[in-house]
Amino acid sequence: MNPLNQTSFPRPPARLEMPSDPQAIGSDAFAIPDERHEDIGTEEDMLKIGLLGFGTVGRSIAEQLAERDCGIELRHILRRPGKAGGPLMTEHFAEIINDPEVDVVVDVLAGIEPSRTYIREALLAGKAVVTANKAALAANYEELLGIAHAKGLPLLFEASCGGGIPWIENLKKAARIDRIESMHGILNGTGNFILDRMDRFGMDFDEALKEAQALGYAEADPTADIGGFDVANKAVISASVACGAPFKDDFPVLGIEKVTKSFLDDLKREGKTLRHMMLFKRTNNRAALGVAPVVLPLESLEAQVRSNFNCVTLEGDLVGRLSFYGQGAGGQGAVNGAGRTGLRLHLNDLHGGAEDILLALGGPLVHIVGHGAGRSDGVDAGYLSKRIADICSSVVAVHGFKLSCHRVPYFLP
Repeated sequence: MNPLNQTSFPRPPARLEMPSDPQAIGSDAFAIPDERHEDIGTEEDMLKIGLLGFGTVGRSIAEQLAERDCGIELRHILRRPGKAGGPLMTEHFAEIINDPEVDVVVDVLAGIEPSRTYIREALLAGKAVVTANKAALAANYEELLGIAHAKGLPLLFEASCGGGIPWIENLKKAARIDRIESMHGILNGTGNFILDRMDRFGMDFDEALKEAQALGYAEADPTADIGGFDVANKAVISASVACGAPFKDDFPVLGIEKVTKSFLDDLKREGKTLRHMMLFKRTNNRAALGVAPVVLPLESLEAQVRSNFNCVTLEGDLVGRLSFYGQGAGGQGAVNGAGRTGLRLHLNDLHGGAEDILLALGGPLVHIVGHGAGRSDGVDAGYLSKRIADICSSVVAVHGFKLSCHRVPYFLP
């Protein structure tokens, strides 16, 4: 029987009923009963995790789990040799995956290795994985999601893209039904902080970068952020989710390291500004991807994104345009992404089935060729600029790309 055809529905539990006396209605009437917290936090139901890494994000996760009763218990913290001196800390990854109590391995390490090896070994050992490491995932997307699919285990990566924004999960949901026709947005809070400080407060590039480092938004070596490589990894992951097939990381990527205050001042006089953006466009069975500084009118949505915040937009053939805005660089955004993902695993049947992973395993990769002289297969000047204009209705601040679009290796309706 279709429940939508029912003429009456069960009453809600008594503990959620409104008081019959109007005088009794106050703030306490809407309080969540204490037993709900007890249901989440019982020893048998606690989700037990092993944490890989204790840098800015790892330390924030450990602190938040210690302060909040959210149904997640931290059992191990993996640190570099010579650093594992505190409670729960270990230098040995095997200690984590060999602990039968550990349900989920949470990876917040930087760099491709050893994260790729740890994720692979955790999945093969039967552990679910939550990762914030966009570099390891982007470089090994097909391999790692293939193992997760074969083992029937979740490999979740909400925290790898967009900080505290629920971007990946909503992109997955949209892609299950919609054909994702375009994506664009700001996915690096560090770069946005620098551009915003230069634009609004008149700082030069080096001054804005030093402030970002002092606030913990930028690393001591900021190359990944200002060179566009961090956004490129997030672009690979987002495009792979949108198309249901792994993208190669060979596409045009330009950073912001050569942006000057005088250039931004000139734009402002013209009623424009600059944002560092991921750009994706798909037409039928062809797709284009790029990362570039983009000139935008001051009244545009992305131009209003301040400080270290992110904003990313998708456009589906059914749902239309959806935009997501929230905290970007810094520990708390990634903590929220990793914690929210872990809590979702806790509230659902952890081992009830694999994440709905749509992979074209065994087929050719989506191959997008980047810029470079002498490529005979490239579509010359203006192609990527045209795709970007389709997405953002703007002018790209840099030119000279060559781009080749190849067929997406699966049927597009």
